Amino acid sequence: MFNLRNSLFSCLAIATLAGISLSDSRPTNANPVGNVAQASTVAATTSTKPVKVFFPTSRSQQDFSYVAPVVRRTQTQGVAQFAIEQLVAGPTSQERQQGFRAPINFQGSSNCGRDFKLAVSTGVAKLQFCKQVVSGGIGDDARIKSSISATLKQFPSISSVVLLDRNGNCLNDQSGENRCLR
Repeated sequence: MFNLRNSLFSCLAIATLAGISLSDSRPTNANPVGNVAQASTVAATTSTKPVKVFFPTSRSQQDFSYVAPVVRRTQTQGVAQFAIEQLVAGPTSQERQQGFRAPINFQGSSNCGRDFKLAVSTGVAKLQFCKQVVSGGIGDDARIKSSISATLKQFPSISSVVLLDRNGNCLNDQSGENRCLR
C-alpha cells in the first residue's frame, strides 16, 4: 500500500509539472503560452527540412566565387524552389550583421508574374529570371553564379546549373553566343 501511494503521488506530481490535468482532457492553464510555444516549436522542428542558402560574404570582395551557407528550414517538398526564393530574399538583418550579402538585385517589372522560373530535368537546373538582374561587373556576376550554383548543387538531383536572363539568354553572357546552353 505504501509503494502504491508513493507511486500515485509521483505520477500526480509529474503530471502536474507537465501541465496535465487528470480530471480534464484539456491542458491546465499553468503556463498555456509557454506550453503552446514549446509544442509548436517541437512540431515545426521535427516536420521541417534544413536547406542551405549560400550567400557572398565580405571575403567575396577578394575571392569573387567565395560563398558561405546559412540554414533555413522549410516544410515544402519543393526545396530547390524554396532555396532560390530565400536567396532572392537575401540575408536576414542578423545575417547581414555577420557579413553575409545579397547576391541578386532586380530592376524593373516581371515578365512572368514572379522573380524567376526554375525547372530541373536530368540533373540540370535551369533558372530563368523574370526581372532584369542588376550587375556591377564581373565580380557581381561571379558572386551571383557562385551563390546560385552552390545553393542548387546541394541537392542530389542537380549536377549543373544554367542561368538565364529575362529574355531566355545566358545570364551575363556578353558574347551573345548563349554559351551556357551548349
